[in-house]
Amino acid sequence: MIGLKLLSGLITFILFISFFPIVNVSAEGNVVESAHDNILIREGPGLSYPAVASGNDGDTYTELQRSNGWVEVSLDDGTGWIADWLLSTDNDIPEEQQDVQPSETNVEDSNGTILVDRLNVRVDFSTDGSVIGTLNTGDQVTVSDEKYGWLYISTGSLSGWISSDYVEYHAELIQATPEETSTDDIHITVDGLQVRDEPDRNAEVVGTVNLYDSFTVEEQSGEWLRIEYESGQNGWIAAWFTERGIHAESNMEIAESEKVTILYNGSNIRTEASTDAPVLYKANAGESFSIVSQNGDWFEITIPGGGSGYIANWIISTDQEVAVQTEEESDEPVKSISDATIVIDAGHGGRDGGAIGAAGTLEKSLTIRTAEALYHMLSSTGANVIMTREDDRYIDLYSRVAASKDHHADAFVSIHYDAIHDRSVKGFTTYYYGGPDELLADSVHEGLSDSMTIKNRGVHHGNFLVLRDNVAPSVLLELGFISNPSEEASVTNDRFREIAAKGIYNGLTDYFSN
Repeated sequence: MIGLKLLSGLITFILFISFFPIVNVSAEGNVVESAHDNILIREGPGLSYPAVASGNDGDTYTELQRSNGWVEVSLDDGTGWIADWLLSTDNDIPEEQQDVQPSETNVEDSNGTILVDRLNVRVDFSTDGSVIGTLNTGDQVTVSDEKYGWLYISTGSLSGWISSDYVEYHAELIQATPEETSTDDIHITVDGLQVRDEPDRNAEVVGTVNLYDSFTVEEQSGEWLRIEYESGQNGWIAAWFTERGIHAESNMEIAESEKVTILYNGSNIRTEASTDAPVLYKANAGESFSIVSQNGDWFEITIPGGGSGYIANWIISTDQEVAVQTEEESDEPVKSISDATIVIDAGHGGRDGGAIGAAGTLEKSLTIRTAEALYHMLSSTGANVIMTREDDRYIDLYSRVAASKDHHADAFVSIHYDAIHDRSVKGFTTYYYGGPDELLADSVHEGLSDSMTIKNRGVHHGNFLVLRDNVAPSVLLELGFISNPSEEASVTNDRFREIAAKGIYNGLTDYFSN
């Protein structure tokens, strides 16, 4: 169900460890060994990169470098990246590096208890992953990672991935001491984030920072980060409203003669670079304005009558972008799904749990599992698949739209599950905003109709931000009502999500073949 339903305090461990992963010791030239069969070796350091090779337990590789939990290794034909949790941990690291410790350790691995018998432990976070063992009710495990609704666990004798549906776990946080500091760069994921004088939500507010502002973390304490928010002024911000790294477009140089062109009627030009700032002027599609400067994902532009205002970059195009499109002939239509770039948007996440089912199911858990199933299907075709989130973290709506623009997506699919006070309501619905969205909506909905057995509620216009502000053809899917007890029981089944993902996959395949 669309709308933010805040669930405070949920899964802070997963959010925080995503922002500040444990530092890896670099050991270039070392030989690393696979600890599992059927591992995937990817083109880059992340799950969104396609697999270029596979390996088995005992295979060895020469390490080239490490990056955020991934190891680049030499292959017979080029190089590839392996997730470090798939490698043996007893490699020969040079003695002089063995005593190197991470500069901080803010989160301990969480302890979990298995809730069912004969729970499969797999080599990969997918039902297609090979089973390497089983666990039973009451078994104790250590949880060290989460992806797509799967947990990476260890028992001492067994390590692998299990479904998070069948384990009860709790993250234990360690409060950092003042001496523990971090030099990680981060950027802000919301507008108007309050800066406080102490690392506490009840501390005095001393300032604000805005969406995509970038900072270097000077210190961290639990879930809080200390930054220099103004020259000579330091304060604390909540870590769950940040992401690692400087935003890609924050340092972009702007030519004096460059202009922006408005993509949508009624676009707001504001007094400041924030969606909360007052509106100075409303512009319509096709209007052009000269650029004065850029602040993160906002352009300062001249407006009629004199003066200047700010407009978000996700609702405009620039001269620079038009030139790049012309040079690369990027307006050539995609003829096959294997050539397409597709953004999969798993709705909600982190503190935004989404709709709550009749039996307490959280929408965010269903969307990420469905997105995972669809990701694997699309990746197998060779499509370039981008996930707006890969784990249980909060991603604001504007960042989801920005991902579509940044990757020049050919299609954007937002996955949701619905809820309403009337528990008798059932069915799946496809929404589109207008223009090029409708053809995509018709194709995807037809694919779902051929696969799904629950009630078909049809294709409808939807005035949702991820559709309205998206440049790519976009659809938003509500794949069932979890407020209906019987439908909630259906959609929480792995088989249902596979069927839904297959329907979306078939619809996308048909869309790109026409």
